[in-house]
Amino acid sequence: MKGVEWVIASIFIIVGLHCLVTAGTLLAGGVEGSTYFSLLLRICFWMCVPILGVFIIYIIIMTIKKQKGKV
Repeated sequence: MKGVEWVIASIFIIVGLHCLVTAGTLLAGGVEGSTYFSLLLRICFWMCVPILGVFIIYIIIMTIKKQKGKV
């Protein structure tokens, strides 16, 4: 992908995340900034956990494939 495509994809992700957090904040009844950022951090954390898990599994598989190729 080109740089412009990465920027456009990033903007879509940020706007979608903002809409998700705003809806969650308004449904919970809190309109304060601290509630918004608290929910944003929790969503980002729970998004990163599966991504990190998949990345670790990918690294393990690649390491095993490299070791089999050297032997």
